[in-house]
Amino acid sequence: MDNNELKIDELEQITGGTQRVVNTNTVDKAAIRRDPFKAPNNQIAALASGTIVNTVDDELVYDENTKRNYVKIQFTNSKGVLQEGWIAASIVGLPR
Repeated sequence: MDNNELKIDELEQITGGTQRVVNTNTVDKAAIRRDPFKAPNNQIAALASGTIVNTVDDELVYDENTKRNYVKIQFTNSKGVLQEGWIAASIVGLPR
């Protein structure tokens, strides 16, 4: 388990609207998707490590192509507008 992942018993306590910190463990930015499934032109934003986001709910969606869970988030885009998208769950401390 990665240091930023929650244990399953911790995950059961999560409710929607949880504030989380993006942690890529690198200088790379985290891709934010329009939907949780890999598709051409699906990226709508990229967030740097340390960015604060809010989970919309506790639903994790598994993408068979990338073998990862994704969670819906709200974030403030580069123009200061609140936006929704999907991020790899492990990047915000949830199970991969």
